[in-house]
Amino acid sequence: MPLIAYCGLDCEVCPARIATLADDRALRAATAEKWSKDYDAEIRPEDVNCTGCTDVAGAKIGHCFECGIRLCAMDREIDTCAGCGDYPCGQLEQFFTWVPPARETLDALRSQGS
Repeated sequence: MPLIAYCGLDCEVCPARIATLADDRALRAATAEKWSKDYDAEIRPEDVNCTGCTDVAGAKIGHCFECGIRLCAMDREIDTCAGCGDYPCGQLEQFFTWVPPARETLDALRSQGS
């Protein structure tokens, strides 16, 4: 079963997670550069460390600690937002404008009853 973040991101293909697990400095640098441009933020290669937001004890990119979607899902003790009675909420709707494939993933999980 793939590792899906609360919000529907596929952690298995996330470059931050791949770079973390492989300790790949070049991928961290490339990811930091791309995400800095994509999200108009200053992201340093050393910030690109993540084992997936559902992995409570593992490494996280800084925003994960303050991510409202993650905090809500953890509070509700659900595997992903697909299992939430309030799906899709306003936080997710905003997130989906940036990452439409996340909606597709959660919608698919929801249709499977997850």
